[in-house]
Amino acid sequence: MITKPTVLILGAGASMPYGFPSGRELLRIIYDRLQFDPPGEWITTLLKLNIPKDCIRTFRNALRYSGSSSVDAFLEHRPKFLEIGKLAITLSLIPFEEESRLFDIKMKEQSWYEYLFGKLNAPFDSFDENKLSIITFNYDRSIEHYIFTAMISKYGKSGEECKRKLDNIPIIHVHGRLGALPWQNEAGRAYLPRPGATPEEISINIVSKQIVVISEDVDTSPEFDHAFKLMKDAERIYFLGFGYHEMNLRRLKIDKLDNKELIGTSYGLGLAEIKAINEKWGIKLPDSHPKVLELLKDFAILE
Repeated sequence: MITKPTVLILGAGASMPYGFPSGRELLRIIYDRLQFDPPGEWITTLLKLNIPKDCIRTFRNALRYSGSSSVDAFLEHRPKFLEIGKLAITLSLIPFEEESRLFDIKMKEQSWYEYLFGKLNAPFDSFDENKLSIITFNYDRSIEHYIFTAMISKYGKSGEECKRKLDNIPIIHVHGRLGALPWQNEAGRAYLPRPGATPEEISINIVSKQIVVISEDVDTSPEFDHAFKLMKDAERIYFLGFGYHEMNLRRLKIDKLDNKELIGTSYGLGLAEIKAINEKWGIKLPDSHPKVLELLKDFAILE
């Protein structure tokens, strides 16, 4: 059981072990799928949703030449593309919701979700006493789906009973999510879309409206305010698969946190980048470049 107030802050790298793309890869997927020669399913869907052809072409070209490392970063500066951008993100990510990837028996030793769930181990009646909060910049619902599904199987309890326990472990999607799950909301969308389901059946338009892109000149939101309160009350804060973009760190108000243990993954970062992040934000990034599971095992205290 996690008895010390602990916050995990998730970036795209935290979902990548479960098949989801990085921010850069998501941008490439969107660019590739928006071509008109020949027009594919995405184009048909967007046209049905009254997105003009010229808008699709203009968005695709602007994305290509923007020099942006992610679609989110691009949309912060180009609010005119918010509607098509959020639709494209939704179309891209929903197909990656594969439950089999979360519970792949061959990947158990590499699953940080399983490792974390093991640290939450407690009698069912006291499961909600775990002092864990999760702040995620990701749209996918994989972490909450994993914990909820694992709880049902481990404890043999009903979905409603598990929901009541899990409600006490905050999971904040600061940029929104791909809709609520059925156990979170009666109108929620199942994690795994039915094989062969069309975009219309998955309600792409409705889901896309739950994605939040914050304008470049706005530094806060209710979600970020909630996130800051959780961090302020925490003793330990771990960044997992995080990119450390200055805008995101500023919105989290990392510089306003006093006497906190801040440790994060550094996979893919150069030594100069690690040093700069540590000096400016006080986040310790091991120069051994650990991935998520390695950081949790070697540097995090989850007890």
